[in-house]
Amino acid sequence: DDETAIITVPSNGSGGYIEGRFPGIEVQNGDTFTAMIGCLYDHGNCNAMLQLNYSINGGAIQNLASWTEVYEGSFNHVSVDLSSLAGKTVEFILTVRNNDGNSADDYIFWMVPKIVR
Repeated sequence: DDETAIITVPSNGSGGYIEGRFPGIEVQNGDTFTAMIGCLYDHGNCNAMLQLNYSINGGAIQNLASWTEVYEGSFNHVSVDLSSLAGKTVEFILTVRNNDGNSADDYIFWMVPKIVR
């Protein structure tokens, strides 16, 4: 596909992860986070946990949704209703964690991650 994607590889070892933080935005009622997620092609030992996390005004990090991805040669469409955060300025955080302590094949993509109004 020729769509925009973020490719992530969590750090190796127990508890290894990588995260991307995005500037705060004011969430509106009806906003939805959407993305296509999966393991990159030909990474047969891929096994990772993807998380959509957030922080309000620099506060504690909260989890909105989590998905486990293993290599199966396909991808998944995810959609998360953000209405519970309406009226708040929210910093979204995309996190990927390795599930088995070895991230050598954990090449994860987030294709066209966006907030839809």
